[in-house]
Amino acid sequence: MDSPAARLQRVLIGIVIPAAFLTALALAEGRIELIGCDGDACHSTSEIALILPAIVLLCLIGLGILRLSANQDYGDGVLDRWFSRESESVMRDRLEEERFEASDEGLGSRWAELEKKNLEEQYAEEE
Repeated sequence: MDSPAARLQRVLIGIVIPAAFLTALALAEGRIELIGCDGDACHSTSEIALILPAIVLLCLIGLGILRLSANQDYGDGVLDRWFSRESESVMRDRLEEERFEASDEGLGSRWAELEKKNLEEQYAEEE
């Protein structure tokens, strides 16, 4: 199975392609004026349509960051904190190990609490 970062790349590509196509259509229709906007010509343009190029740019930046961090070690990438590049089997093993260690720590503290309670009861009986 793919890593979450690989899935994110596919989603971003799926967003970039239609958004870029819609941006091109908006430019062709004149709904977005990027260059040469003077006076009354800009009044017919929709400022909401500028969201499309912004989405395209954000997704392309995200894709670029994911592509550049693909050659780095895990944990060194900018987005590794939110989107893991580990394969699912490696991630599952790491999470199992962390869960096992956490349950051992919890068991030790519960055992200490039980011992403490037992010693307090014995001390109360002696008095």
